[in-house]
Amino acid sequence: MPSELLKTIFQQNQVDFRCIDLFSSAGNFVADMSKQSQIDCAILSDNSDIFIALNPATHRFNLSLLNKVLGKKLSRVEKREAQELNANLLTGMSLNLKNNIHVFIDEALEYQDELYVVDDSAEQAYAIDIKQLQKLTNDELIGISFSEEVIINMDVKETLSFKERVKALHSLPPMPETAAQILNLRALKDVKVEQIVNVIEKDPVLVAQIVSYANSAFFGQAGSVKSLKDAIFRVLGVDAVMNMALALSVGSTFKIPQSGPVGSRAIWRSSIYSASLMQRLSMLMPWGERPNPGTAYLVGLLHDVGLLVLGHLFSHEYIELNEYLEKNKDVNLFKAEEQVFGINHIEVGKMVMRMWNMPEELIGVAAHINEKNYSGENEKYIQLLSVIKTILVPHGLAFGDSSEDLPLELLEKLCLDEEEVILAADEVLQEGEIIKELVKQMCA
Repeated sequence: MPSELLKTIFQQNQVDFRCIDLFSSAGNFVADMSKQSQIDCAILSDNSDIFIALNPATHRFNLSLLNKVLGKKLSRVEKREAQELNANLLTGMSLNLKNNIHVFIDEALEYQDELYVVDDSAEQAYAIDIKQLQKLTNDELIGISFSEEVIINMDVKETLSFKERVKALHSLPPMPETAAQILNLRALKDVKVEQIVNVIEKDPVLVAQIVSYANSAFFGQAGSVKSLKDAIFRVLGVDAVMNMALALSVGSTFKIPQSGPVGSRAIWRSSIYSASLMQRLSMLMPWGERPNPGTAYLVGLLHDVGLLVLGHLFSHEYIELNEYLEKNKDVNLFKAEEQVFGINHIEVGKMVMRMWNMPEELIGVAAHINEKNYSGENEKYIQLLSVIKTILVPHGLAFGDSSEDLPLELLEKLCLDEEEVILAADEVLQEGEIIKELVKQMCA
């Protein structure tokens, strides 16, 4: 969204810029830009005017510092409000008293001759001369600094360049055929066991993993499950087998270290706990309010798939990140990712969902996954994800901020009873041994 708003502001203020394609028609990366020359944008408001703060992508925006310099109490503008602002600018409508837009350029950008705003699609960029950009400031506080260079003491030589990053992401393997077929089956209203068996049995390794799981001590079968049909009819059921097959199929595409804070065991543990609790809570919601429980499970299962992608595509850097997080428990995962890769796993997940043509609900959730106040299609999945994070993160069973309490306001929106949510969470947490066995199969 910031790139769209900046483009509109450039156009309406006669600021010269040029659009450049980042890839050739053959799919090869053709642009070359340093991260220091890429612009990060913060959109702010004081309930009267709009303030746009521009700083290098290598720096972290410091809102407190800008407020101190300006003597104001600015706050970030929500994505929806920024979209409305952009639409109003395009149509020439009034901006609901926000008639003034002030642009501030961090002094660290002024050392670059040409700057780049990368489009949200990561397919295009807007190139602009620093002198053209300075036209937007109206000589307001030129030379101020409101960002800090991001430096994490790691044994990584330097952040991956934008070229390395995007080129690697566009070499992502296609979605496994089994996963694609399972997703198609999930879309059917009345899927038959024979259809599931026909798809999964094409992958003998997948069958062996599911049968092995069904034979685990937790189900009391003691080796009596001999086939995939046995696993479906006698132990796991249709939904559980499809979910497990999908996860195993996707997981087999990516090879990353098993151990460590962001090793495959930690990722799948988080994913399965999240999926189980998402599905459980969705089924507690009133019938007319609840989202699809199967889709809720998938959202929980795949919301951190970007970690698997980063580990697979950038194996050396990922090992360094894993080791660093092991020694520094309090470091924010997103900040560490951005320092090493120049992008975080949530952003990568968005790209993967689009590139793999995942179901629309999953793509929609990925696009707004960190927006707790998002209102729109698929909002219930995002709200459920926020709720389960507050439950699982303090137990070390999900990635995120552990300082948040159970959001009662969200529970009310979801028509969930706090006591029932706590009981459901306890039930899922008590399934630790079963989930541990499932994680073992995922990492086999």
